[in-house]
Amino acid sequence: MSKDRFLSHAEIARATAAHFGQTMVQLTAPGGRSRTSLRAYFADRTVIVSQRRNTDQARTEAAVLQELDGAEDHAPRFLGRSDTLFFQSDVGPNRLNWAIHATRVEDRPALAAQAVDAIFALHRAARSRDMAPILPTGGLLSYPDDDLIAMVPEFATQMKQPVPDFDPARLSPLFTAPPRHFVKWDCRAGNAALGDDGRVRWFDFEESRLAQGPEDFAWLIADETWPVEADLMLDLIAAGLSRDAHPDPVAFMTFLTEFTTLHAARRVRLIFHAAKNGGWQDRVTILKTDRVGTNPHMGERLCLRAADLARKSPATLPLVPLFDIAASVFRRVRQPPPEGGIISLD
Repeated sequence: MSKDRFLSHAEIARATAAHFGQTMVQLTAPGGRSRTSLRAYFADRTVIVSQRRNTDQARTEAAVLQELDGAEDHAPRFLGRSDTLFFQSDVGPNRLNWAIHATRVEDRPALAAQAVDAIFALHRAARSRDMAPILPTGGLLSYPDDDLIAMVPEFATQMKQPVPDFDPARLSPLFTAPPRHFVKWDCRAGNAALGDDGRVRWFDFEESRLAQGPEDFAWLIADETWPVEADLMLDLIAAGLSRDAHPDPVAFMTFLTEFTTLHAARRVRLIFHAAKNGGWQDRVTILKTDRVGTNPHMGERLCLRAADLARKSPATLPLVPLFDIAASVFRRVRQPPPEGGIISLD
């Protein structure tokens, strides 16, 4: 995994103007100056210019966008590369995480359905191409916590509980099957945008890989900022599988439920870790900056959702008490005890 020196904003501005042969009006950092994607303004349009933290990710993202070629207009268009930079069409500033919270509660299922349909569109586009040569497999992981099975005892330790009677051999066979399907990965709602045309488009494909297929939906369901309940999401996904005539929807949904449960545990651990280091945040700040959801309301809701999912499979049922305990911690943060006792995040 090779790394390049990050260019300064001035260097990026010069390279972007040279690539498009136009005078650039402005360069902004919609996710903050520490983020790796910037919005470049020209007189007639805006484009996104990105430099990834390593050349492997940059190469993967550029190749994926070229292969998907907009994916039924649910992904950005690839606009070229220049050394360590690559350029893509601007899918708009209205991130899905913000858009769904700004939507009336009764209208959220329709927007959730659009987000799910957009993921299915990405997968359909990938199936029509030979993506395997350009994608790493799920075994080439970015973070230690991507080993969801090994994470379970760590989650128990974090909750100050004994390791549950969790047997990985009871999980879906897809957990040990060879990875064969394109997934975008990191399908948190902050990595999609709702366009002015009402269309959901996903972006940030630098972690795309070969995996089993359901993982993208798991990322969305277990996103702590996502306000749509798991049962509705599962219904939407099952309907999409039916439309796509999936060869084995039962196996798909079983793996999805179990993977989402384990992935939710990863997110809970991440929330506690981020809160310990940076404190708790209000929901508006989290949604605007697309940061880890270090908010006790979001954390508690995710734990309750994960516990419901865990109950759907005998393999993950032993994790229910851990999620219940984590939910109680978030609840105490949200409503601290009268004596003002300290709540440990260790």
